[in-house]
Amino acid sequence: MKQKLTHNLNLKVLAVLFSIIIWIIVVNIDDPVKSVQFNDVQVTVTNESVLTDENLVYDIKEDQRTVDVTVSGRRSVIEDISKDNINVIADLNKLKEDNTVELKVTSNKYSGDIDTMKPEIDSIQLEIEELKRIQKAIGVDPIGKPAYGYIEGSYSLSLNRVRIEGPVSVIDTIQSAMVQIDVEGATNNVSASSPIILYDALGNPIDTSRIKMNIDTINVSQEILYTKTVNIVCNPSGIPEEGYKANGTVDINPSEIKIAGPKTVLDNISQITIPSDKVNINDQKTTYKTMLNVLNYLPSGVDSAEDDFKGSVSVSVGIEKEINKTQTIFVSKISMDNIPEGYSAEILDNIESVTDNRVVVSMWGLNDELADVSAADIGLEADFDKMLENYNITSVSQGVYNVPLKIVLPDGLRTDSVLKVRMRLTKDET
Repeated sequence: MKQKLTHNLNLKVLAVLFSIIIWIIVVNIDDPVKSVQFNDVQVTVTNESVLTDENLVYDIKEDQRTVDVTVSGRRSVIEDISKDNINVIADLNKLKEDNTVELKVTSNKYSGDIDTMKPEIDSIQLEIEELKRIQKAIGVDPIGKPAYGYIEGSYSLSLNRVRIEGPVSVIDTIQSAMVQIDVEGATNNVSASSPIILYDALGNPIDTSRIKMNIDTINVSQEILYTKTVNIVCNPSGIPEEGYKANGTVDINPSEIKIAGPKTVLDNISQITIPSDKVNINDQKTTYKTMLNVLNYLPSGVDSAEDDFKGSVSVSVGIEKEINKTQTIFVSKISMDNIPEGYSAEILDNIESVTDNRVVVSMWGLNDELADVSAADIGLEADFDKMLENYNITSVSQGVYNVPLKIVLPDGLRTDSVLKVRMRLTKDET
């Protein structure tokens, strides 16, 4: 038996070797070894807590965030995997002092059948710096302009602050956090859901790829207000010191302002009236001046339409010293229209307050008021009602009486004259 097995042994070994060679040739012809390069495979970082526990944050150099990987193996294997099956791992547990991390390549498919997986670079360089956290108030940046005659009013946000964290080099460049809302041509309030945009000191948007925010988008409502320009008016109260008088000049500066509010409200506003008790000239003898906030006298929901106007206005009321002027009037000008019924009256030669058939009326007022006053502007009336009162009687009979004169002056003037004339009343014959 042994002789049979060993007979022609050399030939048998050669036959086996030849068979193996033939098999290898066949296999390599039908399923040869193949290498494929997968481009731009994302680098995945693991065990980040190595840095975050130390309040540090990292960034991979931009040209090393993806790498090309060459994979070798049988064609049947290589052709059945894709870029999605290749993982390039940077394990921060293996971070070196020079901030480099070696790359390890794995496959989630045919991992035991792949001959080699080699990245184009063996390690990546990390940029490591302090992690910083801040909070920023969120503002609103309207885009466009409302319709003519309208402006933006106040705004409201679903959240008014945002928490931000990231590398100190990025965080320190953040100047403001804003959301935008389109108000072009608007005549009514506008609402939107808008992303938060971070800006640097020059107003340039900041790349947020390296930072985290607790919220990315918020709801914003922008108020749209109607505008209108109205006059400011005031009617002062009080009486100046005796011998002085308001000259009718009320200067308000500014005399008009632009206001903003709901159109339905502004349509009913024709002017802003400062309450009289806010400008009281009691006992004043020089020009009265005061400062007031006119916005206090606007209806609820209405405000200044100008950012630089805070409501302060000056009010100046002109006050002058009165002067005296006298005017001589002939007694023939005295009106006796209200003579008691059934009587006639005549002025006697010997009468009070009269010289040369004339009476003198003393008038007080401002220079401008008195300048053009003539006798024709002054009325004198025989005041028979006052006469009855003075004599404490209810009816007259024939006789001679001292009759007071009622002095009628132009508006704004006063008199301290007390004038009487002697009159004879004669009963009419029937």
